[in-house]
Amino acid sequence: MKTLTLDEWDSKYVVGEIEPFAQGNTMFNRPAWDGEVNSRLDDWSFVGEVKDKPGYGLEDLALRWAARRGTMLLSHFNWYRPNPTPMSLAVKEMFESRDPSLRSITGYKPPEGKKIDVCDLERITRIVKKAALWFGADDVGICRLDKRWVYSHTFQPQKAGHIASDRGAGVTGGNSVPQEIPQEFRHAVVLVFSEDYDMMKYYPTHIAHAVTSMGYSRMAITNNYLAAFIRHLGFQTIDGTTNAVSLTIPMAMQAGLGDLGRNGLLIHPKSGPRVRLSKVITDLPLVPDAPVDFGVTEFCDKCGICADNCPSRSIGRGGRTSEPNSISNLRGTKKWPINAETCRMYWAQANKPCTTCIAFCPYTKPYARFHRTVRWFTDHLRWADPVYVKMDTLFGYGKPESPRNFWEEWDPKRH
Repeated sequence: MKTLTLDEWDSKYVVGEIEPFAQGNTMFNRPAWDGEVNSRLDDWSFVGEVKDKPGYGLEDLALRWAARRGTMLLSHFNWYRPNPTPMSLAVKEMFESRDPSLRSITGYKPPEGKKIDVCDLERITRIVKKAALWFGADDVGICRLDKRWVYSHTFQPQKAGHIASDRGAGVTGGNSVPQEIPQEFRHAVVLVFSEDYDMMKYYPTHIAHAVTSMGYSRMAITNNYLAAFIRHLGFQTIDGTTNAVSLTIPMAMQAGLGDLGRNGLLIHPKSGPRVRLSKVITDLPLVPDAPVDFGVTEFCDKCGICADNCPSRSIGRGGRTSEPNSISNLRGTKKWPINAETCRMYWAQANKPCTTCIAFCPYTKPYARFHRTVRWFTDHLRWADPVYVKMDTLFGYGKPESPRNFWEEWDPKRH
């Protein structure tokens, strides 16, 4: 693995002026305002349904949605962003004015004028990273805040148009509000949360999707902890969890946490695409990390296993390009553009998320000795990538695990 300068990283991924990206153009928001998109399917909810089938039972779906509670609860407490939701502002007002006994929940503040000494930035950076890991992150990196990845506008649906049950009934519009990040916010702490490899193998069932739900809850909780920690040091934070405020993958790449895969996801050096990402933007001075290169681009160029197995054929088999598929792709960058529309539509048709491209990715396997060795080869002997791809297929990796005896055999690990 080698490190890159930001200029070297730019020359690899940026092909022109980055057009500002609005949050409303993500496929999770477009059904609320885009009538053409909304009308193409009856139901955008992907809430899942109970079936008399292993992996789809009531206990399986309950596991998935219970694991999501951290995200649901903490979203109402996140008013530390430029355009907080009306619900979070209402909760803040309730705590601060209606019940004085609960004011401490809105955040302890250090004594006036007290701030941690930032003369030793290396020490401050170590402190923040150690706190992030202790609070629950599996990896952490620092990057300078690159405004190219910050949403030009945030989007708040007027109501949940993307979960309408009648065709077209969910087109209700929403509020697209310009977003400004104050100049003093110059760094971002990017967090990585690895997902359980053994449970991920039970795709496409609710069991595998419980892993994703738990990842979102973990990042929401840890982000809340870390943002509060930095505020307690006397500095400001913007909590950008659950895909808010900015695009997270390019920030994670600039923070040295991985590289971009054909499946449009961050490939982490140890966990591959089997990760969730969040970030805390701050005015606390920190020492940034450098982008890394460990052979992902060359390997994905030769591989294509995720494209071959994508049930919606949303992952292309060709090379990297700067041409987007739709307004849901960021313009001005060179990558394998995902067809976000067909991907999201498949979710709605299947009434559940899809993790197939993650499960099949050769990088998703655990960081055990054998797989570490293979990754060393994919980094140092990149000319042999086609051989590694054939080996992965020969060994049968990526095939789903039968959920028939999951609840009898499951032995959850406590850390």
